[in-house]
Amino acid sequence: MLKNLFGHILDVIEELFKQEEVWVFLFLILLGGALILFLPIKYIIWALLPFIIFVIIFSLTRSLWLFWRQEMYKQKHFKCVLLELRIPRQIKKTPEAMEQVLAAMHSLRNTANNLGEKYWDGEITRWFSLEVVSFGGEVHFYIRVYEKQRNLLEAALFSYYSDIEVVEVEDYVNTFPRDLPEVYRRDMDLWGSEMVLRKEDLFPIKTYPSFEAELEERQNDPMSTFLEVLGKVKPSEVVGIQILIAPGLDDWDKKWEPLVNKLKEPKTKKEEKKGAEGQMESFARFIARSPVETDVLKAVEENLSKPAFNTLVRFIYLSPKNIFYDSFARRGLSGAFNQYSTLHLNGFVQNYKMSTRTLIWHWPHLFPRWRNEYRKQRLLFTYLRREVPPETWMGRFMTSYPLNFNFTSHRFHLNIEGAATVFHPPSLIVLTEPHIRHLESRRMGPPSGLPIFGEDEEVEKYK
Repeated sequence: MLKNLFGHILDVIEELFKQEEVWVFLFLILLGGALILFLPIKYIIWALLPFIIFVIIFSLTRSLWLFWRQEMYKQKHFKCVLLELRIPRQIKKTPEAMEQVLAAMHSLRNTANNLGEKYWDGEITRWFSLEVVSFGGEVHFYIRVYEKQRNLLEAALFSYYSDIEVVEVEDYVNTFPRDLPEVYRRDMDLWGSEMVLRKEDLFPIKTYPSFEAELEERQNDPMSTFLEVLGKVKPSEVVGIQILIAPGLDDWDKKWEPLVNKLKEPKTKKEEKKGAEGQMESFARFIARSPVETDVLKAVEENLSKPAFNTLVRFIYLSPKNIFYDSFARRGLSGAFNQYSTLHLNGFVQNYKMSTRTLIWHWPHLFPRWRNEYRKQRLLFTYLRREVPPETWMGRFMTSYPLNFNFTSHRFHLNIEGAATVFHPPSLIVLTEPHIRHLESRRMGPPSGLPIFGEDEEVEKYK
């Protein structure tokens, strides 16, 4: 009973201090009290200094506490399994089917609903990992999911891709070097980076409806570009792409309402003309929107109308040193992501502050080689563990190093249509024979009449 009462009191306090007016009111009380005493400005600063120090220490302590509890939550509640999607020879479904699968995955969102879950349990939204990996030119599709949600994910996949096979497999990253010294001991090298959006999240990327057409010869599947690039990977080389998606809040569009309203505002142009008495009079003339501006507004509203994932895109390239060629991944994979770009909307660009290519003219210009080594180690570490950056400022600070601050990795919102465009089983129009090991038989359901309770002895109990 006392625990529930204490929890209710904390809930009230948290909701109270969420209001900005409360903090302003407290500040005004303290400031007014100092001014009433007619103190000089230096005495007013001294009077407010304890309050300022308290706010700073409280914020840092709260951030550090959340980071600690969230890390504990990850260790206890992030037991995941890696599922491989075995692709049949032909998939007649378009990426729209994958969009529906992602919509079902979005509904599996967990979140902290009270102070206990947030500050004591450290609950954070679990993320899925969508992965496309090439082992020497052979491409595999994986989904990493929380163990208890596996059945729900399989049900969503089978409902839209009846011929696909979903198999739990050993995690392939277990064969990777565990750290940078081991990479060098194996006489290998690595390159990697992250991709971010070029503009704000409300602007969509080019999605699969733009690649489709009524005529078959005009249809395209963006996955074909990735398969062609990944299919060129040499034996003993590995290229992996991770798309980490955490279901976002359903009201993610509220943040962008002011900018959407600004896009909706009609454009005007001030002009002058002579009035009846010969004096110059100014007036505003409305300017019609151009077709591109109309398309932008329509695309933005459609983008914000769908659920979104908090997304991080990361890729890595591992190769023996004698055949290592970083431009293959640096330009090849980046070029494959360029197909989602449009100049008037959005697109992917490299997050160069995370790329493992540091030169002397890159800020802070000191020790470029050492900084590059730190970047390689961080990228390998996060790829192996499929980590996203900590949610708190102190979390990022505590995981920073002198030459590698953990404030450069960024997530962005990508709605289910955009995520389905980037990751989906290749459709019928894609030539997959040279790149994917296919299923040799079609997946069929069990025949009717089979007992559903188990062995014959168990069935007898129900007669």
